[in-house]
Amino acid sequence: MGGKSTLLRQTCLIAILAQIGCFVPAEKCEVTPFDRIFTRLGASDRILLGQSTFFVELAETAVALRGATRRSLVIMDELGRGTSTFDGTAIASASVKHLVESNKCLTLFATHYHSLLEDWKDKPSVRLGHMECFVEENGTMDESEDGE
Repeated sequence: MGGKSTLLRQTCLIAILAQIGCFVPAEKCEVTPFDRIFTRLGASDRILLGQSTFFVELAETAVALRGATRRSLVIMDELGRGTSTFDGTAIASASVKHLVESNKCLTLFATHYHSLLEDWKDKPSVRLGHMECFVEENGTMDESEDGE
């Protein structure tokens, strides 16, 4: 609900627009050209081909892990979410580790697995961010307990 998927999609679109010289909605934009953009978003199956949602998710992830270079952009949203907590955490953790340490590509990885945040919080090549949703009711914003 925080807009993570939208932010990931917008990032890819802006990267493409910037590379072809189009206007991008930013005060300043410096982008190194990407050789490829890999995406792993949403849930879909190919049931007529005998491929479950989980199979498609892992196949898309494998393509990114095998194909991404230092000059690639990879976005992944909620990898492993449709599995048990331990399986999903293991899949997401292994994927992040490979993208950061082997592929060394620019990656945006949205997750609800908070243990991943702990694993990567002290790595100099990783930046962590947090998104949350503010709901407006009756013309006023609900504020968190600390007033933000």
